[in-house]
Order: sequence, then structure tokens, then C-alpha cells
Amino acid sequence: MRVGRRSGMAEKKKISVRIAGRFLNVLTDEDPAAVRQIESELNAQVDALGKSSPRMATRDGKMDAVILCAFDALNRERKAGERIAEAEAAAAEFGEKYRALLREYARIADADGQRMRMRDGQDPEGRSETGGAASDRSAGEDGYRQTLGRIREILAAIRDRGRLGE
Repeated sequence: MRVGRRSGMAEKKKISVRIAGRFLNVLTDEDPAAVRQIESELNAQVDALGKSSPRMATRDGKMDAVILCAFDALNRERKAGERIAEAEAAAAEFGEKYRALLREYARIADADGQRMRMRDGQDPEGRSETGGAASDRSAGEDGYRQTLGRIREILAAIRDRGRLGE
């Protein structure tokens, strides 16, 4: 496509098409091959409607068929827009859940770091305490570590699938 001199936008071209036996000029910046493909598909739809109804095979009926095809195309476009909006909403919801999971992971990892420092004879800020003895792990701490490990696995699986960038 050529770039227009003034606006920097693609220059529009006039392309002649034949739809339902009528010649029309289309002013577009689309590739001529794409316009020809649309012309072919539209004529195929009009011909199919003409075969299904004798009235649609007449000259006036062909124009009705073109209108019905336009109606159908606009309806498909509307439905596609709705599906895109639904997919965007689902992606946003997934993204928020993913970010919440990351925040929870960071919170748990921070708490785990404090607990480990305390067990190793340091206070939660990492300073050494005198006389601190390491205690045995409780069943609750083991469950906590299993949960933390599972969260790490889930996050790794999400990243590996490339579903959502950070």
C-alpha cells in the first residue's frame, strides 16, 4: 500500500466489483485480493439464496438477498464482538487471580523466611539471638511447606504455558 502524502495514512483505491449482477465501485485501502475474495463470497451467498427461493433469483430478489447477506454479516460481527468482550473479561479475571496468587505466594514466602530465621536462632529481621535453639518441625509447618510447594508448582505451570506474562 502506498502512504498518503499528507496524513501518513494508507491511500484509498477505487476497485470495481460486481455484486448480484450490478457493478459497484468500492473506495478502500484494503488489498485488492481481499476485496475480490469478499466479492466472490458475497456472490456465492446471493446465488445460494437464489437457488433456495425463486423470488431471490429475480433482479429485485437479488438485491433483497444482498441485504440479507449484509444483515447476516453485521450480526456475525456483533456476535464476534460479544465473544471478544467475554474473552477479554475472562482474561482480566484470570490476570487478577494470577496476581492475587503471586501476592499470596510472596506473603507466604516472607512468613516462611521469618519462621526459618527464628528456627535458626535469629529474630524475624535476621539478627542473631543468643541461646536460640532450633525446634522440631510441627505437623502444621509441614502442611505449610506442602502448600507453599504446591503454589510454586502452580505458578511454574502457568508460566510454562505462557498464558499470562508478568
